[in-house]
Amino acid sequence: MNEEEFITFCVVVILLLIGLSLAPALREKSWKCFFVAAILTTIGVLFPILIFLLSIFLVPEWKGRCRYGWLDCFHLGKLALTPLVLWSCAAFYAIQILRARNQNRTWLVLGIFTGAIVSGTCFVIGVILLPYNNVFYLFLLVPLYVFVWYSILYVRAARASNLGPVSYIAAVLGSLPFWAISILWSRKHYLSLPEDPPDCFVVTAALRGHRCIVGPFAKVNRCSVIRQVNCQLITFWYLEAIWQRHHPKTHKIFRSIYNRLGPYISEQIKTRLEADIVYLMMKPLEWMARLIICPYKRINNEANKVFKAL
Repeated sequence: MNEEEFITFCVVVILLLIGLSLAPALREKSWKCFFVAAILTTIGVLFPILIFLLSIFLVPEWKGRCRYGWLDCFHLGKLALTPLVLWSCAAFYAIQILRARNQNRTWLVLGIFTGAIVSGTCFVIGVILLPYNNVFYLFLLVPLYVFVWYSILYVRAARASNLGPVSYIAAVLGSLPFWAISILWSRKHYLSLPEDPPDCFVVTAALRGHRCIVGPFAKVNRCSVIRQVNCQLITFWYLEAIWQRHHPKTHKIFRSIYNRLGPYISEQIKTRLEADIVYLMMKPLEWMARLIICPYKRINNEANKVFKAL
């Protein structure tokens, strides 16, 4: 997402917040009602939807990171549940914020019921998939409080409505296709993941420069694959190995971001001249990486052996 797209996104969110907050405020003719509606809309509608969408970045970047197979890709596959999420948010807005006069309507009760099921399922799966020491573990509070909130609203609405078991069974059966698509999507994405861990995209792209600048090259065995490398790429490999070993949390955050930005940046490097420029721009970082590697004797010795072979 570039700067222009980010600004557009923020403007859309702000306009949505204002629009959703104005409706109850105009009906009650109260500024207090506007601010209360804005708070409820933020924490009950917009923020949960945002977390629901952004959680796709928790999907592992390769199969070796998937402890539970395709289930680890549910963060992405659950996007198939978006219609159910929007339905439940609309029901929540009508009941909790707009204060609809007839809160016993079928679509409202079943919408809140469906929202409680989706949020509860997302919370349970999140607890299973995320290690407790993961920095994103705290965000599981969002589906948890949504589940509790929606459950309370559902109990109140269900008591006041005349809906029987058939209505709830029909709602569950009607949502099954979305759940089936989410499972199939998760499995398909899991099968598309690489068997080997992702590489250093930008530095690898810089290898396409003129040999007299980005060379010399050597062939090394990495993850059972013979790769052609230069000093710069090897240096960053060793730096990442140290980073991953001693600071796994920050390394995982970096990797989750870089695995999405790196391929896009590397795709922009299309000519040898551009690769040469990127290689030279990365040189200061390479020198800093060498300084970081030096105190780690075993890794530094391994790196020096490879460098001498170049």
